[in-house]
Amino acid sequence: MSTANPLKSSFTHLDERQLLLLVTFIPFAAFFTVVWLIPIGYALWMSLLHEPTGVATFAGLWNYIDILTSSDFPIFLWHSIVYAFSTTVLSLLVGLGLALVVNQEIRGGSVLRTMMIFPYLLPTLVVIFIWKFILDPNVGVLNQWLIQAGFIEDPIAFFSTIKWAMPAVVITSVWKFGSFSFFILLARLQAIDPNLYERARVEGASTWQAFRDITLPHLRGAILIILLVRGIWMFNKFDIIYLSTRGGPLKATTTLPIRVYEIAFEAVDFGGATALAGIMFFLLAGVAVVYFYVFEPEKEVAH
Repeated sequence: MSTANPLKSSFTHLDERQLLLLVTFIPFAAFFTVVWLIPIGYALWMSLLHEPTGVATFAGLWNYIDILTSSDFPIFLWHSIVYAFSTTVLSLLVGLGLALVVNQEIRGGSVLRTMMIFPYLLPTLVVIFIWKFILDPNVGVLNQWLIQAGFIEDPIAFFSTIKWAMPAVVITSVWKFGSFSFFILLARLQAIDPNLYERARVEGASTWQAFRDITLPHLRGAILIILLVRGIWMFNKFDIIYLSTRGGPLKATTTLPIRVYEIAFEAVDFGGATALAGIMFFLLAGVAVVYFYVFEPEKEVAH
């Protein structure tokens, strides 16, 4: 008397397409669970724990309440927004300007295109050394030029002055990451049909009108993607700020990622640190949801 294998019999009812879908879905689901769901779930669980004496106890949402009601949370959130917004917008403008220049096939355009990738490839520590030298109050070339031009009388310690620390970090970041926007926008510019510009010139359109009516509409999808991806990336940026200012002076450049590090490794409060990281996650998830709902990037791809 033979006993039918239930697993084998269930597969016999699947056609080739369903079987292929099942075989490809299982590895993806396993990878997604191991790499994404489990780490996020573990982090969210840790954010509900409190360990003042090294023994973890369940604290519920107290870590979140403690962070959200603290007097310094709005300050560090504002620093994160200012840093992310400034670096993203300036990187976009710099990348767009250079991409428009290189796209005109001017002399030296290929050299500029090659040079644009160098800052992106340099290690962050090397970038910090370069800009700390440029902005140094004693031997920095920028201070010397500003004094010789008569703009300032005394040198400025950019990275250690409350007024100038954030602008210095923003400039450093834009120099390193501006090429990200440059190459995306340049690729999109080169995909625009040149005949569109020729027709616009025949009809008497000015350079600004051609840019407004042809270039910008074709770049809209790329610009929105850059704003979302680069904005989220810079909001979570840690290394370039920590290596240049350590969040100082007097917390002037302390962003939420820097604060997570301080809570975890200086205050040794991993529950509070993961709670703050969870707050950042929910904030960025909300921004992403609003972005996809308002701008509908899938329509950009369809067109």
